[in-house]
Amino acid sequence: MVKVMEDTTATKTNPQPEITAQLGSLLANSRLHSSLLFAGRKGVGKWTVAQELAKAITCRENQQEYCGKCHSCRQADRFIHPDIYYLFPLPKEKEKEDKPSRYLSYLQHKADYPFADGSDDVTSFITIDSIRKFQTRLAHKASLSSRKVGIIYEAERMLPAAMDSLLKTLEEPPPNSYLFVITDQPRFLPETIQSRLLRVNFPLLTDEFIAAYLREHFPVAEEKITILTHLAGGSLYNIEFLVEGDYLRARETAFGLFENALRLAPADFQVKYADSATIATRDKVERLLRFWQSFLRDMAYLSSLPEGTPDDTASGLINFDLRERYGGCLQKITSFDKLYHCNECIEQVRQQLRRNVTPRMAAFSFLLDLAGHNL
Repeated sequence: MVKVMEDTTATKTNPQPEITAQLGSLLANSRLHSSLLFAGRKGVGKWTVAQELAKAITCRENQQEYCGKCHSCRQADRFIHPDIYYLFPLPKEKEKEDKPSRYLSYLQHKADYPFADGSDDVTSFITIDSIRKFQTRLAHKASLSSRKVGIIYEAERMLPAAMDSLLKTLEEPPPNSYLFVITDQPRFLPETIQSRLLRVNFPLLTDEFIAAYLREHFPVAEEKITILTHLAGGSLYNIEFLVEGDYLRARETAFGLFENALRLAPADFQVKYADSATIATRDKVERLLRFWQSFLRDMAYLSSLPEGTPDDTASGLINFDLRERYGGCLQKITSFDKLYHCNECIEQVRQQLRRNVTPRMAAFSFLLDLAGHNL
């Protein structure tokens, strides 16, 4: 079995114990697939499991679980193991560096914030040059351990040429190597790549784990634990943002945009929001999209309730405190099909962002269509 980190507190253990146990059992019995796809929402522990499994694979003292004490394990903990290779989306200036240490600052960030993105720079992508360097290193003979591990994080940010290059590695994997491809958006990976990876689906985190994490890492009053746990929705992605209160302000901004797009005439909405700073950058628009999809999910849930259900029903809602305000939106988006179509349009905006369409243009086009009830 893969050993979890030695600590008695709940939040220091692996957040996905069942997946960890299953993969550990396969490794112990020499049945672990050499190419794995870790798929699941942001902030559910995919990175942590990948790190734990990489240490177990490369440990020199015990080939069934990592000891945490040998030279190999110590190197892995410091992200300088010569047989564990990483591939992240990097800014252009970092892409030019041809040394493994260029990832060190991002790996250290992940060590401190394991449920966050590797980088806040959402304009970074995995290029053909960076994946070729990664492949070259993975093809080398292991130098410290008997096996090698390659970890591709935020794989959905691979450019098309990089994906084509990855396919070649999957078709002819280097000997004694394992490859972990990690993403929260597997739909952006071509079927040719997905079919060559054994998919491991990561469920949402339990409320118990999230509550324990909040108690240990943040000075949060106990009466707020339940609210924050509910708002987290099974994920610890951006948990700092949520705890510090910015989450609620940003959510209110997102709901105001959505609500006013439905309430105002298109011309009035354009005058009011055309130059809004809330849709000025890619990261702001990405955040808005996540909020809007959570609103649509809640409204779809409310639309599915049988007639006669009490108006104060909030169980099952992500944003349970917006229950009454959803009513005005549902008077404009009157069917489940329209809600579903709105969600599809948001996915189109997300794809436009990947194609480097101006964030303001992509978001405002969606909002104007919403204002004109053209969705």
